Amino acid sequence: MQKRAVVVSAAAAVLGLAAAVLGFAAEYFKHKAFVGSDAFRCEYRRTPAFGCGIAAALLSLAGAALVTAASGCFGAGAGAPAPARGAGRKVCAALAWLLAAAAAAMFMYGASRNAGGTGGFTAVRRRPGRRSSDGRAFDFVCAELRDGVFVSASLAAAAGVACAIAAYVDALRQRDQQTATLGVAMGQPQWPSQPPYPAPVAYPPYGGYGAKQPAGSA
Repeated sequence: MQKRAVVVSAAAAVLGLAAAVLGFAAEYFKHKAFVGSDAFRCEYRRTPAFGCGIAAALLSLAGAALVTAASGCFGAGAGAPAPARGAGRKVCAALAWLLAAAAAAMFMYGASRNAGGTGGFTAVRRRPGRRSSDGRAFDFVCAELRDGVFVSASLAAAAGVACAIAAYVDALRQRDQQTATLGVAMGQPQWPSQPPYPAPVAYPPYGGYGAKQPAGSA
């Protein structure tokens, strides 16, 4: 059981770390998406951030799914744990999937913005006091992916895998404790106490105590 726990935890950690590394790589490559614009449209190129984002999304979900499958839905069959301990495990398990889903969504959104192609202009409100000569309060610019999307997704993926591993280890500890307790109970059965056997009764000799011996006896 210990070897299996180490293997599963290490595999999940590798998946989470790989997702985080790909996310940071995508953050670096995303700055190369914008090419230029003309009077009608904005032009973008496909960057390596597209593939990195998709791969990172799959890895973040795979890490959470691996730990969930290995733990049997985080100890669903491990018996009835203590209320506080069971609640903490459920919170970690739910938080793990929430973070993994959020990371995957951010990775996919960032990847979609680095898929290349053309797009329209985006209206951006100007700062107060900076109106143009034509009196417009907006500028029309080519939208680009904001900084930090892939970084936030990487941190969420790593945190999600960490929560999943924590819930998995807690489920294994609870299961091992119950197995050990069951083994002790089976090895040393508690039989109901039996009353001691009564002491043998001493019967008097033939004729009773103090009786005369028959004639001819020494």
